[in-house]
Amino acid sequence: MIEDDDTGPEGGRAVASRLVYDSRIATVDEATFNELVALMRDGRLRRPPTPETLWRRAYHKAMFARRLVGVQPDLFGAKSVTHVHRTKPGPVSDWTPEPLEVKLARIARDPQATFGIGRPALSPEERRAVIDGAANWLRIAQRVRIVGSFASYDGRSERRVGRKGVIWRLCSFVFGDHTYVYLDPVGGERAEKIAMVDLRDVEPIDDKLLVPVSSIQSPS
Repeated sequence: MIEDDDTGPEGGRAVASRLVYDSRIATVDEATFNELVALMRDGRLRRPPTPETLWRRAYHKAMFARRLVGVQPDLFGAKSVTHVHRTKPGPVSDWTPEPLEVKLARIARDPQATFGIGRPALSPEERRAVIDGAANWLRIAQRVRIVGSFASYDGRSERRVGRKGVIWRLCSFVFGDHTYVYLDPVGGERAEKIAMVDLRDVEPIDDKLLVPVSSIQSPS
């Protein structure tokens, strides 16, 4: 079969052209054999990318290109070094560690809490209100700002408050009150940051998109 690193269907055409079904040694029926040979000859069947997928690829590429300074090859054959511009620092967080006595008191009230913090879950009515309230703006590529967060023991979630980004993916019905946000890089961040965020912690903004959605056309 074609290996994952093959350059294309050509990698399997030469082999496929020499394969002949032999019922004496076959372990599958002839129809299955022909299907496997077709995969070797033509490659895997893949769904065409959706407009949202094309936009995500273009957006990620443009985000990287905007920060890229250059690539410095190593004279002795080691891995090249990629240099990027630093961006503006992220929002300043006023998060402080939970005092030990507060943590112990919280655990005494709720033994199931252990050392997590979290926050009360939304009631079904509150959840429906949050989802309905976001129906007018919740879509792929919408620019947003994170305006709230649940309490975390290490402050990671609180430090997201004030950061901007775009709606990257929508969640299924099961997690309909959440969404995925591709955060704009801050400081020296080099890797993309995609966070699953409560809808109640996100608000839409009118900032200009780096890659307009209108520039992505459906594949023909």
